[in-house]
Amino acid sequence: MLGDLQYLVLTAISLIAFVGALYGLIDVARRPSGAFTPPVRGSKLLWLAILGAATVISFLGLPPMSLGGIFSILGIASIAATIFYFVDIREKLGPHRRGGSSRGKSSRGGW
Repeated sequence: MLGDLQYLVLTAISLIAFVGALYGLIDVARRPSGAFTPPVRGSKLLWLAILGAATVISFLGLPPMSLGGIFSILGIASIAATIFYFVDIREKLGPHRRGGSSRGKSSRGGW
């Protein structure tokens, strides 16, 4: 019974790590290269490589494959890279704008 609970917790943590890394990878891919200016550490290509590797490692850490598990040194490094992207890099990139660069008021309302 305790083993089943541990397996569920490990699966949940592994799934959250994979989804977070995949979301970060998609977020970087959708941003323009010009958004990665000097306040941001690294280029778009660097963050695509880091988050791509984190996504692959997180995927391989999912049960039942669990090659080394999400708590291996590579698994922990992939979680750290994903958290660093969301906490530091994504905040410096600013909001992601879709479409053109309309600087006026939007016609869809809002504040």
